[in-house]
Amino acid sequence: MDKVLIKQLLFHGSWLVFPAIAWLVWRWRGGRHRWLLAVLLLGCGVFTWARFIEPQIIRVDTTTLTGTGINTRIALVSDIHMGVYKDRRFLERLVGRINAQQVDAVAIAGDLTYEPQGRSLQALFAPLADLRAPAYVVLGNHDQQQPGPDIDKPLRAALAAHGMQVIEGRLLTGANGVHWAGLGDRWANRDDARFLRQGATPRGPTVLITHNPDSALQVCAGDAALVLAGHTHGGQIRIPWLYRKVIPSAHGFDRGEQVMQGVCGPVRVFTTRGVGEIGLPLRLFNPPTIDVLELKP
Repeated sequence: MDKVLIKQLLFHGSWLVFPAIAWLVWRWRGGRHRWLLAVLLLGCGVFTWARFIEPQIIRVDTTTLTGTGINTRIALVSDIHMGVYKDRRFLERLVGRINAQQVDAVAIAGDLTYEPQGRSLQALFAPLADLRAPAYVVLGNHDQQQPGPDIDKPLRAALAAHGMQVIEGRLLTGANGVHWAGLGDRWANRDDARFLRQGATPRGPTVLITHNPDSALQVCAGDAALVLAGHTHGGQIRIPWLYRKVIPSAHGFDRGEQVMQGVCGPVRVFTTRGVGEIGLPLRLFNPPTIDVLELKP
């Protein structure tokens, strides 16, 4: 069976939980096996929350990071996964929440799509044009054929049409004199960071955006004051201990700030839990989150 069809069946078939709850409540009235019915009702309740409620919550977490040499306020989002599970209405809400934070810049750390299936990417991402702050973007594995399909070129064109700056392999200066750089996706072998060390012109502290936090370990301490990443979803379904088994990181990245030992010394990384879903259309104990980062010198 086609994998996209399976995901669509999971997404739409999950509405059957409501007649299942109604049937369990009706059986409860009979007075038999109530302990079993209670367990089944609890399970249905958790599933309903994880499928229909938590994925639609947009949480804002504010974190102050000192010692960066930078004075700015950034909104970091990742893993929007527009397509089979997320639609344009969700993106409109996300943009509205970002605008309400009054940030100096927006960093989008890859995986903008998830099986968009021939939809107009320009129409799908049109709400991004309403962002009030400059937006810097890198793509992720779901945008670059890992697992695919590869929609790299049309996605870049759609993002550019709405004023987004895709900065993979580039170094530029934005608002407040902040230097920005980006790496492509690690699984697509597009995350070579050597360009950061080319050229003799000195520059100030740099914010580096990458999709996969594992890419940060090839970055030298002097290359970037801070690396912003996504990819992990924070486990998506964050059941204690078990969620660590599904996080796609080879080096123990999870969510939030971590200082990891790279090939050229310690690297400071902030990984956001993302706002979308893959695999199952569920989130649990881990709502979609906009991370607002207050960077201080």
